[in-house]
Amino acid sequence: MPVSHEQIALIRWSFEKMRPNLRPASTEFYERLFALRPDLRAMFRDDDIAGQGMKFMTTMETVLDGIEAPQAVAARIAELGQHHRRLGVTAAMFEPMADALIETLRSVMGEDLGADVEAAWRAAYAELRQAMVRVDCGKG
Repeated sequence: MPVSHEQIALIRWSFEKMRPNLRPASTEFYERLFALRPDLRAMFRDDDIAGQGMKFMTTMETVLDGIEAPQAVAARIAELGQHHRRLGVTAAMFEPMADALIETLRSVMGEDLGADVEAAWRAAYAELRQAMVRVDCGKG
């Protein structure tokens, strides 16, 4: 199911609210991901988690910029899917990322992350994940 206009507005609002904390949130995202899935830690360089976190947040911003017109970011998503496959990322590895993202948003936003905002982020992430997996990530 496509992300609704109301959900898009909630996602944009919450991302703007998080923007002043992007750098610490980006590192927190990976800390939470590795707490959920310690086995994924080996896929990342120890010396660049902060840099990787900012890449993730930049990618999220790119996706948000194109959320109302998915075809505008289709090439970028295809590139991301192919890159992740080359790194050995499987479809199942995307699941804990959604939870880590929501936990990070909850940490940054506190009570402002209501059920409607969380549902909007989960819907948008599910669409992104599906597009990346469909494009080129392995199953499993």
